[in-house]
Formats: sequence, C-alpha cells, structure tokens
Amino acid sequence: MIRHLRHNEIDKAAWDARLERCPVRWWYGRSWVLDAACPGWEALVDEGSGAQMALPWRSRLGVRYLYQPFLLQRIGVFGGEPAPFLAAVPKAFRYADIYCNAGAPVASPPRMRITEQQNLELDLGSPIELLRAGYGENLRRNLRRPGAEVLRFEQGADVEVVLAFLKGSEQFRRWGIDRVRIACMERLLRGAMAHGEGRPFVMWHGEEPVAVAFLVEWGGRLIFLKGLANSAGRGMRAMHHLLDRVIAQHAGRPLVLDLAGSNDAELARFYGGYGAHRTVYLRAVINRLPPLVRNLKP
Repeated sequence: MIRHLRHNEIDKAAWDARLERCPVRWWYGRSWVLDAACPGWEALVDEGSGAQMALPWRSRLGVRYLYQPFLLQRIGVFGGEPAPFLAAVPKAFRYADIYCNAGAPVASPPRMRITEQQNLELDLGSPIELLRAGYGENLRRNLRRPGAEVLRFEQGADVEVVLAFLKGSEQFRRWGIDRVRIACMERLLRGAMAHGEGRPFVMWHGEEPVAVAFLVEWGGRLIFLKGLANSAGRGMRAMHHLLDRVIAQHAGRPLVLDLAGSNDAELARFYGGYGAHRTVYLRAVINRLPPLVRNLKP
C-alpha cells in the first residue's frame, strides 16, 4: 500500500536503504540530496514493494503544490512504476509539475497531463579509442580545430571556482536564475563534495576559466549536473574538449555518463555527437485548481 509521509515521518535511513536496493539507483533520490534541494520534502512510500517517490512542495497563497527542484532531473518513482504513485499524489496538492522515471505506459487520467522527456546517456565501459570512434563527424571536426593547445584541463578543481563561474555567467543572468535556485545549487554542489560524490572540472585559458562542469558519481552513473562555457570558451570549443577529457578519464569503467538532457534540439545534437543514446523519462502536470483559476500556475 502506498502511504503519504510528512517530512517528520520519513525514516531517512530506511529511505536510503530502499534506494540502494533499486535495480537502477538514482542520485537524485538520496535523502541528503532531497534535503539540500527541497527542504521539508514529503514522500509516497510502498514499503511492501520498496518503491518510493519524493514530493517536493511549496505553498503560495495557501495553495500547496509540487514542483521540480533546481538541478534535479527526476524525483522518482524509485524502484517501481510511476502510474500508481501519480494516482496516489494527495489531493492536498492542488497543482504539480514534476518529472518522473519512465516505466510501463502511463495513460493521462483526468486533470493530469503526461508527456515524454528526453535524456541522453553514454556507456563508458569501452576503451577511449572505441568511444571516440563513435563520435559524430561534426564533433571530430570541432576537436581538430586549432586553438585547443592553449587550453588546460583540470580535474578535481575547486568547487568554489565552478560556483563562481556559474553564478557570474551571462547565461544565468539571461535565464533569470534567481537567488533561491542559486542557493539550492550551492547546497547541492558543496554537499556532493562533502559526500565524496562531486567531480568538478575546469578548462582554463591562461589564468582564466573558460568552461566548467560539475558531475556527480553514484550508483554506477556519472551525472552531468551543470556545465557552461563563456564566450571565449565557446570560441575555442572548450566544452567540446572538456567533455572529451571527462570521457577519456572515465573510459573503461562500468559507468553510464548521464548527460541529464536535453529536450533542447541543439543541445541534444551536441550530446548526441559523443555517441550518447536517447532514453525517456516523464513529465506529469496535475491541475486540481478550481475552474476559474485552472489555467493559472501557483
């Protein structure tokens, strides 16, 4: 039976133990990750099957709703099928816009809309020569372009360098990344380092960083959590080289490079150039608002 647990009712040791037993373990579902990304999260748990789903929630104007925390691609269902858990979302949550693992085909019940989202993944178990042989011609051409000789790759970089680069980027300003999401990002990246799961990388041009990437390694997956290049780095194809070096560093290991997206066609082509293949996860929008405000989001 699926139970709804308030935050103070969640046994986090049991939560993490169930996650560890999942056939595919997702870093996004770790209790410390959820605490950092969405303090006060609630949960749906089926202790019989071991399946569970996080419920990150907020309240606005007295309306409780579910949302997708910044940098977390999905919130479950971990260890089970999404359909019964989506149906069990408590009525107290009047609206939801959340991302879930895929499973058996899910029909959209009344007041719920379910759509497929795209993820891109690359199995790193082969030698780097074989992995590079799977690169697309456009990527190969960009990696051969002059200018890479002035770039310096650093693994195990200072997480504060990565954070400063991201927070100061023109992309964050253009996307309107606010202080709440920046604080969430800081908690996640610093927490990943404290737990020994963070993998920060920087591409330098002289004394200036021109591209950064932060990945987390857990449960057989290497997740590309966030990365950007500045205008100088884009001109030198710094991110192309950074990802190539990350792949080279981890080639031959039983890991899946999870590129955490993307539904953006241009970014998907970029990731696909490394030989990554498409997988699917789900977006569920639940709208239980009264008719007069049903088209409004909290």
